[in-house]
Amino acid sequence: MGTASLSVEQVESRLKSVRCAICKTSEFTIDRRTMQPDGEWKGACLKCRYSFPIHTDMEWYQRTQPDIPYLMKGIPCPKCQARGVKLDFRIVMSVRDAFYFVTCTACKHPFVEKSSLETFE
Repeated sequence: MGTASLSVEQVESRLKSVRCAICKTSEFTIDRRTMQPDGEWKGACLKCRYSFPIHTDMEWYQRTQPDIPYLMKGIPCPKCQARGVKLDFRIVMSVRDAFYFVTCTACKHPFVEKSSLETFE
């Protein structure tokens, strides 16, 4: 596969659930010119222009990070409390903050989970 399962607009809209590492606002854009075929995109804060990587190729990521599928099975949904999510994409907002954008496999509720794994890549 190797391509994002979500559209750019869907990713942009879901980014609103996190805050900019610099100015703490929640309005982001994706620079269409930086979109790589391998699923690497650049997100940018609309207010302060801070940019950060967005990783959309989750198939490859889950193959190379053996803990991830196991971790995804244990994440509880804030809406229905069921455990188990699908990893949609992830971002590394700063050296301290990485986030997984996930969807509950039971009720299809999309939400954000802070990553405890790779805080510095």
